[in-house]
Amino acid sequence: MLALSPGLIDLFHIPTLILAWAFTLALTAGPLLLKFLNDEPVARCAVLQAAASFITTGCWLTFGSAAINAHEHGLISLPMSILAVACMFAAAAGSSFLIERRCSDQQAGARNLHESDKI
Repeated sequence: MLALSPGLIDLFHIPTLILAWAFTLALTAGPLLLKFLNDEPVARCAVLQAAASFITTGCWLTFGSAAINAHEHGLISLPMSILAVACMFAAAAGSSFLIERRCSDQQAGARNLHESDKI
């Protein structure tokens, strides 16, 4: 059975990760929670965007900090650490763009449907 060596486990600083994930949850889900508590409608796409933002931002913070800690521990070079964080940022930005593109098509269709009801 494969196990992480103690050196790799040390790359993840648990209190920092807990704070990062809690901050990410508050930042991404807070506006939706306020809308829900004020009895305003919440669109499915807004929930999808919030969930995707929560996951990608949390993973970016988790593995980005691990890449920087790996450089500090001498496990990888500085350019490799920067490249790892940049690739994670590009993946997060790309997934956000794809979700926004999908949701804008659905919102435009729903908007057209509601406008046809007014006629």
